[in-house]
Amino acid sequence: MKLTRLSAAVAAAAMAPAVLFASPASAADGAQPPANSAPDKSSETKPQAEDGEAAKSAAKQDEDNRFAILRMLNGQPIGRGLEREANKALNGTPEDWRHFLEVGQYQARLEDDRVRVAQIMSRGGPAVQDAGSKALDDGGAEAIKEFLEKGQYAAQRIDDELRATQIMSAGGPAVKEAAEKALRGTYEDVKRFLETGQYEARKKDEAAEEAAKKKPAEDKKDAERPSNGDGHRKDDAGRDVAKPAQDSGKSSVKAASVKDTPAAASAKGGEMASTGADASVPWALGGGAAAVIAGAGMVVVARRRRAAEQG
Repeated sequence: MKLTRLSAAVAAAAMAPAVLFASPASAADGAQPPANSAPDKSSETKPQAEDGEAAKSAAKQDEDNRFAILRMLNGQPIGRGLEREANKALNGTPEDWRHFLEVGQYQARLEDDRVRVAQIMSRGGPAVQDAGSKALDDGGAEAIKEFLEKGQYAAQRIDDELRATQIMSAGGPAVKEAAEKALRGTYEDVKRFLETGQYEARKKDEAAEEAAKKKPAEDKKDAERPSNGDGHRKDDAGRDVAKPAQDSGKSSVKAASVKDTPAAASAKGGEMASTGADASVPWALGGGAAAVIAGAGMVVVARRRRAAEQG
């Protein structure tokens, strides 16, 4: 019985060092993660989040592009080419929207600008047509833009001055004077002449021409008026029409002989005889001359009567 216990004690003592030395190793092994633990998903979550943000940003940009095309259509008037291409892009994909904004709209605008140049040429004169033709032949956007912003106006000035010169050469005196004055002034003066001045001057020339046509008819009518027997013409109311003076503004006086009247007869034998004056005295015709003759006769008669009474 004692041997059995001793053997058990010896066996336990022999096994004790193995147990003691094995315990730290087991503890160390327990600190490590199990071999079948779940994988770390943090590296996979980050790329997925970035892809989501990129998708949202792309969708927002596409929507912005779409609204930009809509604003273009609903804003200020645009050409037919640009309107056509914008509607075409809206009916397409987001990629079509982007392509229209980056490339398509500029191609469409150039098409519309070329149409505008052709329209301006159809209304312009020789200088405008020549400048527009050169811009179209060049074909580039810069040449077209330069004509629309500057070239057409410089060419229009040349055409306006040429037109004013042509009107001056074919117009009357008033038109020539107004055109010459405008051409010597500023370009604004030339435009004012073409817009209003030429018509005002033309009215003056027409009025002068009409007056010139009426004058011969009036002179002929005056010549055909009946005479009253003393060289005077009568108007439509029967009044005497005075004959215009012919000698440098001085009124011509027609001499006439005084007929034998009682007063004239007295003057012959009386006062006028004493002065040696001729019986035929020139007097100016008219109301004033008649009054002078009558007054002189009355004076002579009165004197002779007084002389007879005293004798």
